[in-house]
Amino acid sequence: GLQLDAVSGFATLVWPPTGIALAALLLGGYWLWPGIFLGALVVNVWTGAPVIVAMGIATGNTLEALAGSYALRRLPGFRLSLGSVRDALALIVFAAVLSTIVSATIGVTSLHLGAVVARGSVVETWRAWWLGDAIGALLVAPPILVWASARRPLLRPQRMPEAAALAVSVLVASLFVFLVPTATHSAAFAQAYVFFPIMIWAAIRFGQCGAVSTTFVVSAIAVWGTAMGHGPFVQSTLHGSLFALQTFMGVTAATFLVLGASTAERERSEKELHAAYALVSKANRAKAEFLAVMSHELRTPLNAIAGYAELLALGVEGSLTQKQSDAVGRIRTNQQHLLALIDDVLSFARVEAGTTAISPQRVRVRTALDALEPLVRPELVQKKLTLTYDSCDPSLEVEADPTKLRQILLNVLGNAIKFTPQGGRIGLYASRDEEFAKIRITDSGIGVATENLDQIFEPFFQVDSGTTREYPGVGLGLAISRDLARAMGGDVTIESTLGRGSVVSVALPIATS
Repeated sequence: GLQLDAVSGFATLVWPPTGIALAALLLGGYWLWPGIFLGALVVNVWTGAPVIVAMGIATGNTLEALAGSYALRRLPGFRLSLGSVRDALALIVFAAVLSTIVSATIGVTSLHLGAVVARGSVVETWRAWWLGDAIGALLVAPPILVWASARRPLLRPQRMPEAAALAVSVLVASLFVFLVPTATHSAAFAQAYVFFPIMIWAAIRFGQCGAVSTTFVVSAIAVWGTAMGHGPFVQSTLHGSLFALQTFMGVTAATFLVLGASTAERERSEKELHAAYALVSKANRAKAEFLAVMSHELRTPLNAIAGYAELLALGVEGSLTQKQSDAVGRIRTNQQHLLALIDDVLSFARVEAGTTAISPQRVRVRTALDALEPLVRPELVQKKLTLTYDSCDPSLEVEADPTKLRQILLNVLGNAIKFTPQGGRIGLYASRDEEFAKIRITDSGIGVATENLDQIFEPFFQVDSGTTREYPGVGLGLAISRDLARAMGGDVTIESTLGRGSVVSVALPIATS
């Protein structure tokens, strides 16, 4: 760097050792500082600086690296891989912009006190020194840190062809911009923008590794070409050319350092999301399998209870008194209720596990609705409920699994009956709604509060503890119904007012001819 028209012989616009020293302390620790000091001392003495001045410059170089590495190490969560926007900005601000002030200030002060730099050249020398160190930190430290801190190969075999294409593009573009003469200066300056699509490609497809590596290679070729008098930044003097180039490269390096970090953040977030999704999916499968097994195990003794209750009711073990017959009847009723709850849990487990088999076929809506009333007649009679059934167009057909459709309708109708008090009204209606057939089940029951409507389809949701105690069930009917309807291309929705009843709509696609 000192061979490239250094200001006052010591302040160069190209100074890679700044980045090397910073990376060394970040990777190897503070104990390496004597090597930085000794190297800087030898180079400056070799260049012609008095020993005392060279020691001052070496002190500034060492403190610069120590200050930058200390600031970054003290930053909570700072990663050497520069894998977040926060890490990239920290390196830009603390290492490239601020810590380099230390070296430039101490170095120029030492040169001035040693009568090497005149008072009138102090500002120009300081500016060149600071810019050279800042660009060195931006261009050299990142690729060293990223490649050295990688815990696994940064390039997977399947990405090698694309990486090779990127490398060729970088080399061709660099040679074209910085080594091929152009007719006018304005045309040459416009060529500098050729790099932006390539560097965006590198940052987005290869993350921080691609961004910092591409920037470093382009910078190295750019300095070489500019020093030879080629490229868009050539001025009347080499110092002016390098100043224009390094300013451009500094802005470019900072921009793509942040872009590469942003890409790395996105990739890391995607991996974390996939890992979390896999974990949740595994937990869901385990839960569904557990529920399925438990439901099966619970059905076995319940069926045995039902069998023995049936035998008692038939008098196989002897005739029963009226009181005993009533007790057996209660046993059978509660056994059937518990079996229905277990069936709900089993259905929910199958839906959750994705093992529910759907066999869609053409189903007449009127036929499906006609079959409901006989199934719920005992409950209607017991609670003295009035069922209003609006017979629909007999030609209306839906594309659905008939068994699953009956399960949905029985779940919804059963809820309407359960939550409607004695003497209430139940309505059953069907109509066309564009591409869907809409079956509406209305009731004059207790209704649902507005704040609970969004949760009503959540598994195991109960409106409140009082409702849970008064009305049996585990809160799976609507959840299962909606999942089954959606599996058949439809949906289940609810409208309700607390204390005034509910309207549950089951929408299913109309069968096409």
